[in-house]
Amino acid sequence: MLHIRTATLHDLPLISSIQAACYAAEFIENNIAFASKLQQAAHTCWLACVDQKVVAYLICLPVSPATFPQLNATEFCLTPDATMLYLHDLAVHPDYRTSGAGRQLVQHAKMQARQMGFNTLSLIAVQDSSSYWQKHGFAIIDPASLNLQYKVASFGQDACLMQQVLAD
Repeated sequence: MLHIRTATLHDLPLISSIQAACYAAEFIENNIAFASKLQQAAHTCWLACVDQKVVAYLICLPVSPATFPQLNATEFCLTPDATMLYLHDLAVHPDYRTSGAGRQLVQHAKMQARQMGFNTLSLIAVQDSSSYWQKHGFAIIDPASLNLQYKVASFGQDACLMQQVLAD
């Protein structure tokens, strides 16, 4: 049975292990970057577990366009002017890709975003994942529309900014 729980700093080794199994080396974020995000926004960072085993994670951050983090940014600070929930990193261990963990984490993020008063989700798709995100209702948008060209570029030349407006 799959269940979702809030991530903590103690989960960093598990998060790092899943990240290493899912991403090319240029997308691996260090523990300092993850710790900063967890310390500031633990209430929007979740783990999917099967029989107490962590099989996936989703790091989300309440942001405004000005506070989008770059890849591997070692400092993240919440600001009161957040306008959306940013899905910074979703990773599902390869052994659990068909478990529904990713889908359930994304649904959880949508529910939490609504509860926080946000009607927009955003993310930066990497490693040719835009088709996955389109299946979840996200659309590619021009980073210039939010003045995010530099930050999106930090995720590599094939990275693309995506958004979803949540229905009421």
